Amino acid sequence: MEQINEEMQMIAVEKVLEEMQEAEKNLMKWNAYWWESYDNIVVPTEYLYDYLDLNDVRECVKFFGDIDIYNLRTDRPLGIPLKRFISNPVYNQDICTIKWTGIETNNSSRKIIFNNTGEITLEKHSKKRKQKKQSKSIEYDANYNVLSDDFSINITIIDMLIPRCFARYKYGEMSINLKDGLLTCRYNDIEIIQDLNTGVKIVRISKKYDRRDKENNASVVFEAVLNADDSLEMGAVAINTHKGNGKVNGTYRFDVSRKKGIRANFYSRKGIKIDLTTNPMLLGTANTLLLPSPNSENSSDIIVSNFANSTQNAIAKNLSEKVISFDNSDFNMEAVKQAKSNIIEMLKCIKGELPLCGLVERIDNCLLLLDSKKQEKIEGTAKTLKLN
Repeated sequence: MEQINEEMQMIAVEKVLEEMQEAEKNLMKWNAYWWESYDNIVVPTEYLYDYLDLNDVRECVKFFGDIDIYNLRTDRPLGIPLKRFISNPVYNQDICTIKWTGIETNNSSRKIIFNNTGEITLEKHSKKRKQKKQSKSIEYDANYNVLSDDFSINITIIDMLIPRCFARYKYGEMSINLKDGLLTCRYNDIEIIQDLNTGVKIVRISKKYDRRDKENNASVVFEAVLNADDSLEMGAVAINTHKGNGKVNGTYRFDVSRKKGIRANFYSRKGIKIDLTTNPMLLGTANTLLLPSPNSENSSDIIVSNFANSTQNAIAKNLSEKVISFDNSDFNMEAVKQAKSNIIEMLKCIKGELPLCGLVERIDNCLLLLDSKKQEKIEGTAKTLKLN
């Protein structure tokens, strides 16, 4: 967070203290308990010189107890403190960061960190990994600043699979980040960036080549721009085939746009370009590389495969044309919408277990904007999230 003036610092501290009070009420309702500790502690320089021999750790422990002496600062102020201790005889200890750790409930453990800058972070870790039966758990970390409407949440979904001899885990990753009117959602290797002012979305997928996967020798980079109504404005996919040593052997590329129509080309390792619209065999090979397995539930595989299939079908319908024109009805973006829907549903799922009122309020405001039909109809009107 960039440097803020004294007035904003006062507002930040006031709002953080309010968040702490509300969080305490919520945790008490859960019958939860926690440890409170401190960081970023400011003390006068003479306090150290008068009362401590810094070379004697025992003396430091004697005077500061569980406080880490390396977090003591005398060189510069850290702003208005969240808490102040009056030490004997008259010296102050200014506490700028307060940590609540070991917030225990039946199935999870949480940690909350409050900073006088306005930053608040929350972490949740599951206890289910210690269990010996098959289970699913959700872990996350969240961050926001009381001076901003932005927030971010990273979610990990853990499936515990129990084979005969040992436990193993299957992980799914989701995240949602709101910053300066841009909402970024990630679902494993899918990234969706939405401008909340215009409704326009950018979809990105990147799948790296894996030498261990003997059945697939391709890496894929996909990017598309969707309008507010989720119709395709433009898109491109590049499929690189790889040798056993990892070097690129050739590249298939599909480009689709309203302005330039549809193009499909193959680029050999030596730089030779082949128009795939005149070579159905190579075109079919490219599509085969992107086919997901029959039982695949991988959303990114489905999105890229649908795009390649749609491109190939559009080319097949218009092979006689010199320039293959773009027809949006050829492209189905349902898989993209489903991926984003999965993220939003997970966000709604965890919202009810968040002890921080400010975080819940920011999520609610974000969901209201996403659900609003007006957002798709208003063009060029600057709108920002406002907290009550």
